[in-house]
Amino acid sequence: MCGHLSVELKKSGHDVVVVSLYSMSSAISELLTENGINVIFLNKKPGFDSSVIGRLRKTIKNEAPDIIHTHIGVFCYCAFAVTGLGVKRWIHTVHTLAQREAPGIRGVVARFFFRRRKVRPVALSSVVQKTIAEKYKLKISEIPIAFNGVDLSRCIVKNNYLVSDDFTIVHIGRFCEVKNHKGLIHAFDLFHRKHPDSKLCLIGTGELEQEIKSYTETLEIANAVCFLGLQDNVYPFLNQSDIFTLTSFAEGIPMTMIEAMGTGLPIVATAVGGVTDMLDNGVSALLCEVDAEQISECFEKYYLDEKLREKHGRAALDRSKAFSAEEMAKKYLEVYKSL
Repeated sequence: MCGHLSVELKKSGHDVVVVSLYSMSSAISELLTENGINVIFLNKKPGFDSSVIGRLRKTIKNEAPDIIHTHIGVFCYCAFAVTGLGVKRWIHTVHTLAQREAPGIRGVVARFFFRRRKVRPVALSSVVQKTIAEKYKLKISEIPIAFNGVDLSRCIVKNNYLVSDDFTIVHIGRFCEVKNHKGLIHAFDLFHRKHPDSKLCLIGTGELEQEIKSYTETLEIANAVCFLGLQDNVYPFLNQSDIFTLTSFAEGIPMTMIEAMGTGLPIVATAVGGVTDMLDNGVSALLCEVDAEQISECFEKYYLDEKLREKHGRAALDRSKAFSAEEMAKKYLEVYKSL
């Protein structure tokens, strides 16, 4: 999200500097530098690293930004770093449910800054907006919503919905608890037993990857589940798939789902977080509870009905226009100027 927003702001003629607490380059930092955006790395050590505060403070003094825009765990470091610098314009994007994003001391610090109007919180969706209002005792009207956006021009739009060989379901996401890979594998197992010409492709990596691999072996479906690791370019994989799925316990506005929508893929997803702001059940996707049997049934509906896949895929493609990087940048510029 930071990468796409920064590039669009740069295209609009604004000066953008991106600060990473860490030291590692990535596909995102490469995207930024390719577009002439300066990326400053602060070389944070694992765990809480108080030395980052001084380096961040020095960076803010040197850059003298008109707007500071923070995300997730950077908030607390920035709260200490800006003290005494006279920063007047600062927004913070809340990427998931407020209770999940800022537990414990992080929530206490955020409450102080939000309540005293030192920082404007921005929500990714109406669901996230409500949790911010509840947790920090703010008025809904004080919390703007700005959907995530991607560069839709990179999507490879499907031109037909015929199944070539295997019926392919694709999932993109980090192997962590909230993404519910185990529930997805269970659902796929139920579906695959009825339709052995199906396969599941998992893109991503993470701490639970080996556990999920072992689970596919236990269920004896390892030969039907592909672990594809990290991919810098997911668009060909999306285009060659028949369904995109996201079966998480919680979500904000998932970028991978926007990419699937921009491809024109039919989508099976759990109706959590901002997903219900993005897609309409039975119109542009099949949404369900976090339940393996329901997920499996949704897979089957698409498997059996090519016309339904195309109808929902085309509707998702049309809906994706609301989640372009350009639209996201326009909304954030409105927020910046309102401060």
